Amino acid sequence: MSPAELKERTVHADIARALVEQFSDKAESAPAIIAHHYTEAGLYEPAVRYWLAAAERALSKSAPTEADRHIVAGLALVPHLAQGSDRQSLELSLHLAHANALLPLKGYSTSETLAALMAAKQILESGIGSDLQRILVLHGLCTANYVAAKMNAALEIALQMVEFTDRQDDPAFRLLSYRALGSVQYFTGQYRQALETLRLAEGYRDPIKLKLLSYRFGIDPGLAVLCYKLWALMELGLLDQAKQVAEQVTAELKDHGHPPTIATCTFFGVIWPELLSGKAEECEQHSADLVAYCTEKKVAQFRLWGTLSLTCARSMIKPTPENIAAFRDAISAQHATGAHLGDSFFFANLTAALLGAGEVSEADLTLQRAFDFVEQSGERWWLAELYRLTGLVKLTQAEPDIEGAEAAFLKAIETARQQEARLHELRAVTELARLGRRNATSRDRRMMLEPILDVIEGGEETREVRDARALLLELV
Repeated sequence: MSPAELKERTVHADIARALVEQFSDKAESAPAIIAHHYTEAGLYEPAVRYWLAAAERALSKSAPTEADRHIVAGLALVPHLAQGSDRQSLELSLHLAHANALLPLKGYSTSETLAALMAAKQILESGIGSDLQRILVLHGLCTANYVAAKMNAALEIALQMVEFTDRQDDPAFRLLSYRALGSVQYFTGQYRQALETLRLAEGYRDPIKLKLLSYRFGIDPGLAVLCYKLWALMELGLLDQAKQVAEQVTAELKDHGHPPTIATCTFFGVIWPELLSGKAEECEQHSADLVAYCTEKKVAQFRLWGTLSLTCARSMIKPTPENIAAFRDAISAQHATGAHLGDSFFFANLTAALLGAGEVSEADLTLQRAFDFVEQSGERWWLAELYRLTGLVKLTQAEPDIEGAEAAFLKAIETARQQEARLHELRAVTELARLGRRNATSRDRRMMLEPILDVIEGGEETREVRDARALLLELV
């Protein structure tokens, strides 16, 4: 090293130490400046610590791009540190922060996010790390598998989380674990178990404390619990309760201030229920707003999901070739990130749009793709609907298969009853009552509809309930 280079390093070291020792406000508010000077001084251990501090500060301000830049700078210096537990601890914290930064920027299941989580897991397995870091890594891996629609793997990790946190005395850990388990149970079609699990999670909610921890968890886990609880209530036909939870989600979102949480819970707590209820016009508007918000705030995963729900809603409203093509493109864009969660739902809606456009052969192919996906992924939550759509495809063929359609509707009803999926059962029963096979009288068909309508609480504005009641009026 030349004298000039040595002098420059000394100057940088003096500046860094002065900022830390004499200007404590700078040390807290601008750790990236201090990290830069320590890096230029060749003092790598404090440099890495300040790059980490800068990244965590950026995450707390919902600035993932800035956080990612600081983390990359810190990770580049790790090879210069002496081997040992201190180095591993710093590296573990950097990888975890990196995963949190990548979630909104890249998505849950991209190779970059998974690489950060697996690097953190490897360090944890060597005996380094805290309970918080362990649960964060498990949560990240569970979420990655869940978003990739690898439900068996996600369930296994969620159960590990519950087992681990049941031995701890930390409400936040338990909320995170039970929320993860409840979400997987929901998408595997275990609606009653999901609701029970999510109610357990809800018991550990602390909106103020967990709101502050949103940047560590990627999103506010307490608010996410309410979104999944809302879905489970809807599927079980408890629509008045679901409406109350939806209002609570909207109220808590208003002043939240954490963009990934706002994006996630707007999609899951507002847009998704609109899709499930067939409120296509409302869904279209809210999805367009979400896409604009996510573009501004750089929340990539939910910009894609917002685009997916937007194109889905438009194809529901008007199944034109242009809208269907846009819907297909949105599904493909989502798949490019490794995300397949909800594919059975979106393939089902694509099938319905293709039927509406008169593309019966394409609809049948798409439906078979959906069944293949369910078999491969374990995502069974929309299975009853796939059987109902099978019946519609059989009725729409050039030579309608009435008996095949009836068998498909009966299979949809059987599946829905096994899952206690009241809305799915109502849809299938309505189709069967419309079909009116085997000399069924109006009274027979009324007797199909009335029992399932009786167990559904509220929801008079939903598509399923409206359609069923309209049919009842016709069956006099």
